Amino acid sequence: MAIVIEEDKSGGSLLRMVVWVVILAIIIAAVYYVFFAQPQLIAVTIPPTFQDIAPLANANVDPNAVVGSAAFTALKQYVTPLQPGNAGRSNPFQPL
Repeated sequence: MAIVIEEDKSGGSLLRMVVWVVILAIIIAAVYYVFFAQPQLIAVTIPPTFQDIAPLANANVDPNAVVGSAAFTALKQYVTPLQPGNAGRSNPFQPL
């Protein structure tokens, strides 16, 4: 013989439905703002001194002259380059 005890389930369905409607509204709002809303453009004002960088676009820099300069050769390297080590067996399917 089995004893079955069931609780009364009345009264919670309205609260449960409101929670689902709120969750659905949040998901719909998130999808709208992520995929469909047009972002507002930010108006950027350029300061008048910033317009004087046009000569930099026309500057000719010789990389060999930079690398061969006295200031560049006077720099010291304080970091040792990493040497590639053994990454494992050449054939991972070969038994030990």
